[in-house]
Amino acid sequence: MNSRQLYLRILGYIRPYFAMAVLTIIALALASAADVALISQLENVFNALSPDRMPKPALAASASLLPPEWANSLAEMKARFTPGPGSPLWVVPAIVLGLAVLRMLASFVGEYGGSWLSSRIQHDLRERMFDRLLTLPTRYYDKASAGVVLSRLTYDVTQISQAGINVLNVAVKDGVMVIGLLYAMLVRDWQLTLFCLLLAPLVALVVSVAGRRLRKIGRGTQNAMGELTRILDEAIAGQRVVKIFGGARYERERFHRAANDVRGLNVKHSATAAANSGLVGLLVGVTLAAIIYFASVRAQAGQLSAGEFVAFMAALLAIQSPIKNLTKLNEQLQRGLAAAESVFALVDEMPEVDRGHQSMERCEGRIEFRAVEFLYGSDGRKALDAVSISVLPGETVALVGSSGSGKTTLANLLPRFYELTGGQILLDGHDLNQYTLESLRQQIALVSQDVVLFNDSIAANIAYGDAQVDMQRVKAAAEAAFASEFIERMPDGFLTLIGENGVRLSGGQRQRLAIARALYKDAPILILDEATSALDTESERKVQAALATLMRGRTTLVIAHRLSTIEHADRIVVLDRGLVVEEGSHADLLARNGAYARLRQQQALADPGQGEQESA
Repeated sequence: MNSRQLYLRILGYIRPYFAMAVLTIIALALASAADVALISQLENVFNALSPDRMPKPALAASASLLPPEWANSLAEMKARFTPGPGSPLWVVPAIVLGLAVLRMLASFVGEYGGSWLSSRIQHDLRERMFDRLLTLPTRYYDKASAGVVLSRLTYDVTQISQAGINVLNVAVKDGVMVIGLLYAMLVRDWQLTLFCLLLAPLVALVVSVAGRRLRKIGRGTQNAMGELTRILDEAIAGQRVVKIFGGARYERERFHRAANDVRGLNVKHSATAAANSGLVGLLVGVTLAAIIYFASVRAQAGQLSAGEFVAFMAALLAIQSPIKNLTKLNEQLQRGLAAAESVFALVDEMPEVDRGHQSMERCEGRIEFRAVEFLYGSDGRKALDAVSISVLPGETVALVGSSGSGKTTLANLLPRFYELTGGQILLDGHDLNQYTLESLRQQIALVSQDVVLFNDSIAANIAYGDAQVDMQRVKAAAEAAFASEFIERMPDGFLTLIGENGVRLSGGQRQRLAIARALYKDAPILILDEATSALDTESERKVQAALATLMRGRTTLVIAHRLSTIEHADRIVVLDRGLVVEEGSHADLLARNGAYARLRQQQALADPGQGEQESA
């Protein structure tokens, strides 16, 4: 996408607020026009102080070089805004006062409107990006860095608003100012004014060269800020690991390198912008010096009146600031366009494919995996290879195997976190793809080892996803999950804030809240992903009791690391390198003395305490 397309797309976000944008542009234009008119009044002020002022020969002298109709038009326009010799003394002060009031009101409306539009664009873009993040497939999050995504939502969006609104504001305000001042200069001496315009091609060349470099540096800055945010996010999230393993020095060095990259790019950006501004300023200065000399010569020759000379020089000096702002405009524009590339890349990411057209209130829970195949990457290695399993409604099936055997992958395919590479999964006799994603996922509850809780109240976490929290159901779910005992001891009970990801709770308490959340949802299908593997014995006993309540009457897939926790499953499926190698009850599989029995022996050797506990 080229710069023009990017900028037009940014402006597209202004379309819903077209009326405010037009009002802002008109106000900014009026404010600049008032500034030009105020500067032009210097001639009237100066002439008012010189009663014996001579009639202006300049227009007549220069008109011979212009077509007669052009010369007459310039003379008429100038006369229209120039009080006559017999005008009262209060006319010029009244005009100045009126222009000052107009400028004040127009400036306020223009600046307020620009700020309002900028904040709205940032708000709309962030909402659009967040909405897209909520619908992106799991594969995107497997590859994307959380820090880079956060940087796009915060830093990059701000840069886009600068390109969208600030650039537009400066272009209108300073553009009108430049045009108005050029007109004021042209009316007084068109020859000197045309001499000023010789500067334009050189300025355009400098701005173009600087713009290409600024765009390149801008892209680098977006990437560097993303890396810096990623390192910061990881260091904060893993602060306990950093402390216990003495990683502070390593993290400090990583952060220093990333921060130094950002600093270096900012310095390069500033240096390029300063060189651009400096060169333009030098060109303006050279031109200004030449014009002052020739204007002085023309004034001494009587081709410029004193008042016109003052007004021309005031306009010439005043035009430097808006020209400088307009040359700096490219700096903001290129930074904003570089940010727009990364933001729109996220907005344009393909959301989850939802081909489903069928909805269901509550499924029976009959699941069938038919020759299911799945690949994570393009290396050809299958995480699942022709896996076929049938699960009856209300049945508990445990998936066991060594790390990388495909247990979690198989469970992740049921809520369609990933799309199948081959085969088919049926729910109540219908292909999963026939159901809408929302309808399908309403049928499933998940309790995993890595419990995700939100920095909100306990009640909000238990009733997560429910717009109308039912406190009776919340309390009933907490009671069934054996969580009421610790919730009631908290200062605000169910309204207690639990901190980021439940940092104020123990592991067992967090697990029981996750179970309460699943009970509150009351879904017919349950996925338990190593829900007790990281708990101590006492916490595991309470969690197991809560899980027994949760699993009652539900179709349950249990992914277990501790084999002692799945002895009472209706069936156990043993996976190895993506293949089903054994299937049966606990007793049957032990009797076969195959893969399951070997896993039990390996676990008993690795954890003798567990074996003693089981025999007891």
